[in-house]
Amino acid sequence: MQTPSSASIRAAAALTVVLWLGFTIPAGGQEAPGSPAAQDKLDQQLLDRVQGLEKQVQELKGQPAAAPMAPVPPPELVAEPPAVHEVAPRLQLNVFGDVGFEATDRKAVTSNTFEIGSLDIFMTARLSPKLSLLGEVLFIPTEDNSISPDVERLLLQYRQSDYFGFGIGRYHTTIGYYDTAFHQGAWFETAIGRPFMYAFDDQGGFLPLQEVGITTYGKIPSGKLGLNYVAEVGNGRNHLLGGEPAQNAQDSNNGKSFNVAVFARPSGIPDLQVGFSLYHDYLTFSDNINHSELITTAHVVYLNSKYEFLNEAMLVRHVGSSTNAPGVFHTPAFYTQFSRAFGKYRPYFRFQYINAAADEPIYGDPTDGPVVGRQQGASAGVRYDFNDHAAFKLQYDRLTIRGQGSANGLDTQFAFTF
Repeated sequence: MQTPSSASIRAAAALTVVLWLGFTIPAGGQEAPGSPAAQDKLDQQLLDRVQGLEKQVQELKGQPAAAPMAPVPPPELVAEPPAVHEVAPRLQLNVFGDVGFEATDRKAVTSNTFEIGSLDIFMTARLSPKLSLLGEVLFIPTEDNSISPDVERLLLQYRQSDYFGFGIGRYHTTIGYYDTAFHQGAWFETAIGRPFMYAFDDQGGFLPLQEVGITTYGKIPSGKLGLNYVAEVGNGRNHLLGGEPAQNAQDSNNGKSFNVAVFARPSGIPDLQVGFSLYHDYLTFSDNINHSELITTAHVVYLNSKYEFLNEAMLVRHVGSSTNAPGVFHTPAFYTQFSRAFGKYRPYFRFQYINAAADEPIYGDPTDGPVVGRQQGASAGVRYDFNDHAAFKLQYDRLTIRGQGSANGLDTQFAFTF
């Protein structure tokens, strides 16, 4: 808004006087026209009016010019922050679970049944800029159909830099790729169930996939090769029937397990990972003889939002006792899995194989632990993602087991997370 100019103000004042005279002169007709008293009265009224207008002009001149009003900007669009499952200032929480139905024609071993897989409560807490805590508690069905809680992982972690970090507690052993890439939670897995060689102990697994000890990890300066390392020392595994495989509070012997893993993620092929791991421990059995166990794995994985191509091979070496099972025994195993996404659909295929000798001192004695034997099979299925929180899987299995023949299976699963 601009201040009126002096010429404009004077013109307005003159116009006002003229209009005022037009209305006030006839009103003064009560006095005799031309009478000196009437004329003096009229002159005084005009003088008062002019002085009033001059005062208003002076007041207007003394006011600063008003700044032009700036247009009001539209409200800024602020992106909605991503949802964080925060239950306390330092604690974040995620939940995973799955339910389904399984049918098979191997009636002598199992029956068609509805089933729940697990309820997985996963927690992380930031204790300081470099110190964090990871906790994972499972509720899983047991053989007698009861629900049992299980502390799957409890790991206090310290990260100094990209090149060194360590954790102490209970963790998933870095044997191969699958065990630490998918952990628990069927939501992360494309197929229903883990490969034979990576089955957990409550599902008939035979590898030391859970450890209590110390794990260290970090990058290796290697330029475009993108090398990483993991080194672990733990209590090892209790292989005896009826025992808890992960030795949470008491090691069965003074020896400790050692595991070393190295893998590469070359920058030239960002979706590729290639690596190997080497694990060693001594297993104590009812004969009080420590059996040496050496587990070697190698993997080649290509993984992105569209393609999944997983390939792993394993060789387990056991040394038998000089009396019951003398000699050295090797158990080979491998699996390959391929899938491709078509929108919300992801069809997949997996083939897997393992072969433990019938007289293998660790994997072949039913009085000491689960019998591994020879197993091979193919699975084909499709996964459909409803959204970012729920998925449905349908899978056909053809499995051959030494001594039990071949069987067909049909499995469905609803996996979810929130």
